[in-house]
Amino acid sequence: MEEYIKDYDDWNERAKALNSKDFEGYYHEREIWWCALGINIGSEEDGKNEQFERPVIIFRKFGEETLWIIPLSSKPNQNDSRVLYSFTVNESMQTAKLSQLRLISDRRLLRYMATISYEDFQNLRKLLASCM
Repeated sequence: MEEYIKDYDDWNERAKALNSKDFEGYYHEREIWWCALGINIGSEEDGKNEQFERPVIIFRKFGEETLWIIPLSSKPNQNDSRVLYSFTVNESMQTAKLSQLRLISDRRLLRYMATISYEDFQNLRKLLASCM
């Protein structure tokens, strides 16, 4: 099996640029945003594409600049043993990877994508609470 080589140098340059800007806009819990997750260590969820981005659900806001997010995948690994919750948004199946819940700065948010239904968000909250 061929190993994927991670380009930490490119991500480092992009992370510096993200850190030097302030987030201008508004975001709310339940919203799905494209987020610059970057390149991470081990089994932590990486971003993809040139922006090292991935869609995420805004799970909880803390103050004005900090939030909990849950990364999403449109192609979850069927052998993945991590806690997953699947739902449809904008006619597309998405899977929330609850084990990848993380705290981020709003400076990582790139652009709004959609809003998860209230019912799916409540189901997601209950599933996450049952894991703790």
